[in-house]
Amino acid sequence: MEDAETAFKEGRTLIAHAPTGIGKTAAVLASALKVKGDRKVFFLTSKQSQHHIAVETVKHMPSHLRAIDVISKQAMCPREESSLPYPVFEKFCSDTGQQRCNLFNKNMENVVRKLSKDTLHVQEIESICRNYNVCPHKTALLAGRDAEVIVCDYNYIFSDISERILSLLEIELQDCMLIIDEAHNLPDRVRSHMEEYINLEILRESYRLLDTRNPELAAFVKRLAMEFNDVKEKDKRIKKEFLDGMVDIALRGGFSRYESLEELLPELETAARDILEYDVAASAPMRLYSFFVTWSMEGEKVFRGFQRENMSVKVGLLDPSVVTSNVFNCVHSAVLMSGTLHPGEMYADLLGVRNPMIRSYESPFPEENRRIVSVDHLTTQYRERGVPMYQAYANGIADVANNSPGNVAVFFPSYSLMNSIADRLDMVHLKKDMIIEDRRYTKRDRDDIVRQLQITGNNLLLGVQGGSLSEGVDYKNNILCAVIIAGIPFPPPSPETKALEDYYSDKFDSRKGYEYARVFPAINRVIQAAGRCIRSRNDRGIIVLMDKRFNHSHYKKMMPDDFAFERANSLKKECEGFFE
Repeated sequence: MEDAETAFKEGRTLIAHAPTGIGKTAAVLASALKVKGDRKVFFLTSKQSQHHIAVETVKHMPSHLRAIDVISKQAMCPREESSLPYPVFEKFCSDTGQQRCNLFNKNMENVVRKLSKDTLHVQEIESICRNYNVCPHKTALLAGRDAEVIVCDYNYIFSDISERILSLLEIELQDCMLIIDEAHNLPDRVRSHMEEYINLEILRESYRLLDTRNPELAAFVKRLAMEFNDVKEKDKRIKKEFLDGMVDIALRGGFSRYESLEELLPELETAARDILEYDVAASAPMRLYSFFVTWSMEGEKVFRGFQRENMSVKVGLLDPSVVTSNVFNCVHSAVLMSGTLHPGEMYADLLGVRNPMIRSYESPFPEENRRIVSVDHLTTQYRERGVPMYQAYANGIADVANNSPGNVAVFFPSYSLMNSIADRLDMVHLKKDMIIEDRRYTKRDRDDIVRQLQITGNNLLLGVQGGSLSEGVDYKNNILCAVIIAGIPFPPPSPETKALEDYYSDKFDSRKGYEYARVFPAINRVIQAAGRCIRSRNDRGIIVLMDKRFNHSHYKKMMPDDFAFERANSLKKECEGFFE
């Protein structure tokens, strides 16, 4: 609280690596509201599920302090059109569309006053606005003018919608104090927001949809698909000229009247939106348009790649600080917090934060409640993978599962590795029921799994590091008594990872290039997954690091200071001794 208050008072940025369950949300919100003056506090999250605790925290504060909970306008819209694909809904709810919307243009003063009296969850706001037949999103933001806290998504500040949002709230960026929850997600979130791709399938589907509506556009897309089909390259990073040359050939050879891509794009956008209005599943032309808009980005900060397997071209942003540094250098102050903001210096570099306060906080929970051990005979390194190693992993997992008194979770570097080892688990004597994560899981599926863990207490949960079960779920009340980290999730070799390493090597130095692109992202996924076990001071659990590379001094020194571990001679005895 003292560090947060100092950051907010002095107009600085605090990067706080702090364990889960110690009360980060309450500490930082209280500090912000104590010193904010006339400024607005934004509590930014990467997931809607994380809004709840922030809103509940403000609800427990003095009654004159209020928060407004807001999600995307499409998610809050009560009209049937909210089910349209995002590009079509954006057209429906554009400036022109809003002029015709009876919900958007209704007098909202009474409802705004009603929302301003209390701190409400977004579902409560939506319900009130439906009763009064007004636009929930606009009403919430208007009520936000008188609220001390706005609880919203990252993109309300870190995207091109921020100017419109701040205008509606009648504030400037320099009057904002930011609290960024689970801030380890911010760099990748900014990158993914700027990422687009096209492939041969999208081009062929675009041609089919455009053929009867706009023959000249269709001719251009058909010729571009022909050029794509002739590419003989392997997976590699490409230059802008790679696709620009194909576009020039398609413009000249498609019997079109377009002189350039810039001339063609407005018509492609119009046609794409018209097609979506008739068929909400017909998104290929809009995806093609969105790709070409992003493709125009210039500079070394941009990655462009070709993938042979699905004949695709991808464009994205290597450097999130292109977006984030302007924000951090403009806002009054900020606190970034997470259980995996490690090392803080890396996040300051990645996000372009100048003169940050970097702090790492130890867990206040009893040390005897958590034991971390490693092994010396297992690894998921590519050169050692195979049936013998998969069987050895299955035996080790069974030793932990069969000698732990409750649910045990195992988190793997990838789905393919998880499935290979799951096949061997069917051949060992396992006393627990297996639950295997599916990459298509929805929030409801994840909630069902948590309920099953709560009810039976005798399960072996298999998931993926960086997946929804290792980061997006809070296993409260000690429903996991053990977590196994089955391997280190280093990114597989790819042109994009190499480009990221090269970019950061040029921007900083070769050591940081390697560590920022490859090592620390993997280590942080490990820490996130391991943190599923201990969620409060009363929880007890054992964490098993099942990869001999964890014992290498190079990787061991990259772990947070409070993540000390010892090698185990016998996993069976370690579990028996800890839980006896």
